Amino acid sequence: MTTPHPPRQDELLADAPAREVRVWPILLAMFVLNVFAYAAITGALQVLLPTQVRLIAGDGAPSALALVTGIAAIASFAVPPFIGILSDRTRSRWGRRAPWIFFGGLGTAASLIMLGSAGTVAGLVVGWFLMQALVNIGINVILAAIPDRIPAHRHGLASTVQGLGLPVGAIAGVQIGAFFVDSIFTGYLVLAILVPLASLVSAWLTREARSVATEVRERRPVFTELRQTFASLRFRDYRWVFISRAVLYLGFAMISSFNLYIMQDYIKLPSGMTAAQAVAIGSSFLLPLTVVGTAIAGPLVDRFKHHRMFVLGSGLASAASMLIPFVWPVWTASLISGAVSAFAMGLYLGVDLALATLVLPTDGDTGRDLGVFHIALTAPQVVAPFLAAMIVSSLGGYSPLYLISGAISLIGAAAVLRVRSNATTAATERAPGLLPSDAT
Repeated sequence: MTTPHPPRQDELLADAPAREVRVWPILLAMFVLNVFAYAAITGALQVLLPTQVRLIAGDGAPSALALVTGIAAIASFAVPPFIGILSDRTRSRWGRRAPWIFFGGLGTAASLIMLGSAGTVAGLVVGWFLMQALVNIGINVILAAIPDRIPAHRHGLASTVQGLGLPVGAIAGVQIGAFFVDSIFTGYLVLAILVPLASLVSAWLTREARSVATEVRERRPVFTELRQTFASLRFRDYRWVFISRAVLYLGFAMISSFNLYIMQDYIKLPSGMTAAQAVAIGSSFLLPLTVVGTAIAGPLVDRFKHHRMFVLGSGLASAASMLIPFVWPVWTASLISGAVSAFAMGLYLGVDLALATLVLPTDGDTGRDLGVFHIALTAPQVVAPFLAAMIVSSLGGYSPLYLISGAISLIGAAAVLRVRSNATTAATERAPGLLPSDAT
């Protein structure tokens, strides 16, 4: 006698009241949470944390920053899929995802306050490790709402809204960081107030009605699920989307993670402009281009379905932008390079998540599988400073960093061509639902 297959999420949604499957509350929740979570990440990583490290470590700041962020990579690898598994299994009054979103925000606030109080490199290592672990809970778990509750033909729109949170949050975070660069604890405190408020709003908007949230699929032992954490990477299309994302983000992050030091030590700035001011001005000028690119890409990919070409174009543009400061290390060239790179990042953010959700291999494990996919975003951002420090110290400065970053972007763009062209077009004809890719 065969065991009945557990009900698909789209079957549950089909029977749920219309108010339970409204798209816009979920999109708003993703945008709000991502804005303030990425404000905390970017404000800390680009301004507050490098400033603390410079004050503590002096000329050894690049290596010390690499140590702080490199150790935190463990958290970015381990936490997202593990929390995804737990959220898949969670049954609460507010559903599977909302409790994790809220309590992740509270934990992030505590870690930010710890960071602001740290006065040693060891203290920064502990604080940033906890920050990476806790902030990734909410921004990972909320991704599962896309395949769970949004029709496949709207995934491009969902990817756009989710992606817009990164540049908007980055603008806000860098501005907060630059404003409080001389009062670091206050900067962390402001971020620590904003993040849990955003988490509360997002948790409320994404809460699931009892008729959907209490449906229980066939459960496996937790240790069995842990052993199968990376099982989704056996599926060809999902694996290549993961690889492309990880490599592209590494190319993006190698420059952005050292932005403050690049402005201090490599780019010739106008007279009277400090490095912190240059980072803030550059972010204010360039990140809106990321917003524009993201806003364009999502609707277009929903209409034309050419997900791979958007990723390829983004990677090629990013690689080309790295050549400009390599040959012309002045403020004007830095802005031109940043403009091209920012727009390229926007194009990628508008299609990135849509592509991933269309090639997810199974139903029922969306939290786990998107937790694995989230590693391809967080791990490069954390590992990038470590790799960049090695390049700067061993290859003679920041010029090689631009060349290697561009080459990495090219590799990431080429990797997406390994995704089968029919994978996404077939998936968008089903709504909502996931395309079971063939394992190879």
